[in-house]
Amino acid sequence: MDNRIKVLLALGGCTWAVPTLAQEKQAEPVAQDGNTVSEIVVTAQKRSENLSSVPLAVTAVSGETLSAIGAYDTSAIGFLSPNVNFANETSRDAVFITIRGISGTDNRNEADPTTAFHIDGAYVPRLSGANAYFYDLDRVEVLRGPQGTLYGRNSTSGAVNVVSQKPTGELGGHFEILLGNYDRVLTTGAVNLPLMDDRLALRAAFISEDRDGYRDNSPVAGRGDDADDFAARFHLLARPTDALKLLFTYETYQRSGVGGVQGLLPFTGNPRPGAVVTDPRSFPLDTQGFRNNETNSFRAQADYDLGGVTATYQFSWRREERESFNDLDGTAISDSTLGEEFRSSANTHELRLTSNGDRTFDWMIGGFYLDETINSIFNVQIPTVIGAFSRLDFDFIDRDQKNESWAVFGQTNLALSERLDLTLGARYTRDDKDKPDSAQVIRRLNAAGPPPLQTIIQNQSADWDKVTWRAALDYTLSDNTLLYGSVSTGYKAGGFNRGASQAIYDPETVTAYEVGAKTNAFDNRLRVGLSAFYYDYKDLQLAQVETGANNVIENITRNATSATIWGLEAEGEARFGKSTRIDFALGYLNAEFDSFPNVLDDLTGAIEDLSGNKLVNAPSFSGTLGIEPFTLDLGPGTLKPRVQFHYESNSFLRIQNKDHDRKGDYTRTDARLRYEQTDGHWFAEAYVENIEDDDVVSSVSAGTLIIGVGPSFKGVFLAPRTYGMRIGAKF
Repeated sequence: MDNRIKVLLALGGCTWAVPTLAQEKQAEPVAQDGNTVSEIVVTAQKRSENLSSVPLAVTAVSGETLSAIGAYDTSAIGFLSPNVNFANETSRDAVFITIRGISGTDNRNEADPTTAFHIDGAYVPRLSGANAYFYDLDRVEVLRGPQGTLYGRNSTSGAVNVVSQKPTGELGGHFEILLGNYDRVLTTGAVNLPLMDDRLALRAAFISEDRDGYRDNSPVAGRGDDADDFAARFHLLARPTDALKLLFTYETYQRSGVGGVQGLLPFTGNPRPGAVVTDPRSFPLDTQGFRNNETNSFRAQADYDLGGVTATYQFSWRREERESFNDLDGTAISDSTLGEEFRSSANTHELRLTSNGDRTFDWMIGGFYLDETINSIFNVQIPTVIGAFSRLDFDFIDRDQKNESWAVFGQTNLALSERLDLTLGARYTRDDKDKPDSAQVIRRLNAAGPPPLQTIIQNQSADWDKVTWRAALDYTLSDNTLLYGSVSTGYKAGGFNRGASQAIYDPETVTAYEVGAKTNAFDNRLRVGLSAFYYDYKDLQLAQVETGANNVIENITRNATSATIWGLEAEGEARFGKSTRIDFALGYLNAEFDSFPNVLDDLTGAIEDLSGNKLVNAPSFSGTLGIEPFTLDLGPGTLKPRVQFHYESNSFLRIQNKDHDRKGDYTRTDARLRYEQTDGHWFAEAYVENIEDDDVVSSVSAGTLIIGVGPSFKGVFLAPRTYGMRIGAKF
């Protein structure tokens, strides 16, 4: 029997057997009618604090809210946080995160993400499979701006903290099923089991989704952009003594099916204009893709109260395996293919000492260590018209590639007066990368051609180190209003280029200046967060495909000279009357290269000056407005509608900023109608997402000679209109 079926049966049996409901953590409302904004407790500074008192630009979305809007992956967070964008790649399962114009679109082994992603405080070094964590959540926190002190490694854009529900001392659980178009079936649930009074408790949760693909790619049989996913999480919480708390976690994630697909987009100089996608829902491919991705992880955390200090140690082990194959050119006229076998094993350790004092003087010191080993074969095959042979085969081989990083950090908060606080923090980080046995092998695949054409051995190592820091002042203007200003820095390690050059590219750094305000007004009926920021961004790392000597294709990362980013943000929530709720996230962004000469356009081969161009995925205006206009008492329950509207202005998907690189402005409207029993034991909901049914390009890639006679320009599309219903119960 399939492991996922066994887990589902076990969890389902436990869920339906529990007779009572475990209470969820909720802040007590202040206003008499209860329609107020609840305070969210966050750990953005690695200690529990109210969101309104944290002098950072943080979006925190509760698990209850995520469930109410049907958020099952990272894309929903991009709609709820200002100046934040999440994009997905194809079958490699990669997630690209852009925060305030800073993004990392290079997912090679040599590259690191620009956003520090964490699950329950544990660092995730590879952003493939990030969607696996979005179920049974307590909250998600998005920290905008460099987090070079407490989170440190590769956090030039910010940090994302996914916090799952933990075991409690009460018996309970929940279960829900969703049925939608494209034959979508999604089930998710959890059960909480107290095992020994308040000393030992278990929580088990799962999510499973099966869906037909959004793209008809005939003549190949499988539909692209499908879903065949399963994930499960098991927490064991132990309190051997009043001072000691232990949490052990095991997670598993499996993703199979066809995977994402890309189609050929129009561009200037396209040698195959007849192959351009005219219908993003139906375009032909000649290669059947597949993916077989699996991630397993184990975490252990110990918290020991020493009186005035709490000692925390966290260990994380993560094993990621990917096998994928897809159509590289996005057409049915050329059989270019991309295949990958990837294995990553990563261990992280973090030790912290945190003061338990009052606000007069709070401090934290700690250390962090990452050890990652990668083994992979990345294969590209393309037809060609070069010489007497018709096909080229590229193998990019990494054996025992090592990524090692360690850091020491500290932060202190000092009360200068009753209302004025000073925060100072610093981190020293050292990154070591080693490629002891890597190679790029090029072969010609026709029977008459001798193997191989070229073998480039890569045996390199390099290291970088950096001190990053943060200084902030915050002033409590009143009991409900906080003003703050900060200067912070971020750093992302350098890496290696493949191919003949094997050039080492430098780290990127950012210095950020920010002022902001947070307020709760009108008896907690209005919560608003405002921020303005200015970035000095240097040596940002940008990947591109280039054709070097002897027509050798190379994926090259280069350092841009510099960029300037500034913007404004507003987010919050308002309550009116007895049940009306409005939430909003608004952003303005200006993100441009200062000086960026001598850049190769991998579509045209031209050398260009990109000074003054916009950064990618950086729309000038973006915003989301959610409205729950009323709650209607109906029989034994209540009926509640919700409408969510999202808008993004024009942006560019490549740094060249050509017309074909432009992602046009677009809107997305989602609507839900939810009926819930008054005591909250069950609900039923109908939904429709992307009412406009627009085909929006999520990400693009360009390559030289991919279709044999010239370059190609391919795009990945967001989901079309989806609709369905779901029902759920709590016990």
